[in-house]
Amino acid sequence: MDLLLTNGKITTLAADGTTPPEVEALWLAGGRVAAAGRTDEVMAAAGDTADVVDLGGRRVVPGLIDSHTHFVRAGLTWNDEIHWVNVTTLAEALALVARAAVERPKGTWIQVIGCWHPDQFAERRAPTRDELDAAAPEHPVYVQFAYSWAMLNSAGMRAMDLERAEKEGVSVVDGVFRGMAAMRWAYWQFPVPTLEQQAASTAAASRAFSAAGITGLIDGGGANTGPDSYAALYETWRRGELTVRVRPTVHASKPGAEQEELPGYLRYLQPGFGDGMLKVLGMGEVIHYNVHDGFSRAPDLSPASLAALGDRFREAADKGWPLQIHAIRTDTLEAVISLWEQLDAPIGELRWSIVHGEGLTQDLVGRVAALGVGVLVPAMLRFEGMELAEAWGDISHAPPLRALLDAGVPLGGGTDAMRVASYLPFTALHWYVSGKEIGGRRIRAAGNLLTREEALRLYTHGAAWFSFEEHERGRLQPGMRADLTVLDRDYFTIPEDEIPQIGVELTVVDGRRTWTGRSFA
Repeated sequence: MDLLLTNGKITTLAADGTTPPEVEALWLAGGRVAAAGRTDEVMAAAGDTADVVDLGGRRVVPGLIDSHTHFVRAGLTWNDEIHWVNVTTLAEALALVARAAVERPKGTWIQVIGCWHPDQFAERRAPTRDELDAAAPEHPVYVQFAYSWAMLNSAGMRAMDLERAEKEGVSVVDGVFRGMAAMRWAYWQFPVPTLEQQAASTAAASRAFSAAGITGLIDGGGANTGPDSYAALYETWRRGELTVRVRPTVHASKPGAEQEELPGYLRYLQPGFGDGMLKVLGMGEVIHYNVHDGFSRAPDLSPASLAALGDRFREAADKGWPLQIHAIRTDTLEAVISLWEQLDAPIGELRWSIVHGEGLTQDLVGRVAALGVGVLVPAMLRFEGMELAEAWGDISHAPPLRALLDAGVPLGGGTDAMRVASYLPFTALHWYVSGKEIGGRRIRAAGNLLTREEALRLYTHGAAWFSFEEHERGRLQPGMRADLTVLDRDYFTIPEDEIPQIGVELTVVDGRRTWTGRSFA
């Protein structure tokens, strides 16, 4: 049925010249916004065939789009993991581990793979091995904090072949893994779910994203993914079990595979393949592992490495592929932008983009604007800001959001979930507005903060630009896709520090309910 939303505070972000910025009612028909305006006007236009939802004065925003997350990878093992994303005490986190130990057969793995931070707990610390042993004495447990470290409990140390790890040069000291390479090795030791399990898990992840108010996302690939990682996503799509619009990017599965796997994608896959729920976007975020940098991880910018990266750029440009590349440090950004400037290709029209961009200087911002490319600015520093401050010192303009906006550079908001950040969108919106990391310390300059409306634009039609859908999604005006999120409190009027606690009452994609909270059940 058509859907008629009445008596609300509906933020439209409209740009058609006729739809007000805030309306009371929406009529959704055929997967589109059919009318927007006063309740009496829209009800008269809709007639009596629509399913009426009285919003009761609640705030509605255009459907939220996470423009940089790692949904595909997370979906493969979603049902196997314990999620601490909404947990506020360490005691509760340990209770979830203990509950899993009761529910799962002895000897099966219990995994917490990122998406949490010690400062989210009232205790302001991570669990100890003794605490994990007490919670699950007969289950191997693996707990990972971002890419900083991962800890095994005693049963986990017995279950994993740590002698083999040492022989293979993996850094494991007293059951603690440090570094991305060591954690990647650990992932390979876990049982691999069947395709059926992966598809069911991906569908569960999709429902969780819908419950958070997310209507769409751009997937950034991620370490430990490659050509074999997408089967579960396609199977979930074929079954009609995707509840969020997914725009995947693809990249090589491991260092050294770029020269074989990336040209393979170019030969056998087409950007734009799919439909409204699943559509291939392009290539990213790892284009060449040698240049995949970090806060303190320097890229290899040798002539040979840059030549290989340049080859990948040229191949993608020649085939007309959209491309996104992870680049954090100033030296990495300088190298990437210089290579892009040498290309004789309309990379701005292809929506090429930098992911992160914390090290962008004013000069580089100008060069980015001249190229017509975009920057994806996930709120990773809400979780890892203090780590970057320790490495760099002053990070008050990392990334330079205000300078990028002033230069007219397209920006997309997101989280960089799942391992280094929460997938909850209002944690990211709070970061853009407040500049506060998860411990409550403001680490961004006042002049580099966004207004609430600017932040919301990054998460709606701003994000839609990167998938060529800014004329289809991200605004609630007649003719646009009927994607929206109904909030449990007013994002625009509540105290700033309450923004991360905003919940979702209703999520709608293509005019269909994908999540219904208690108020509208």
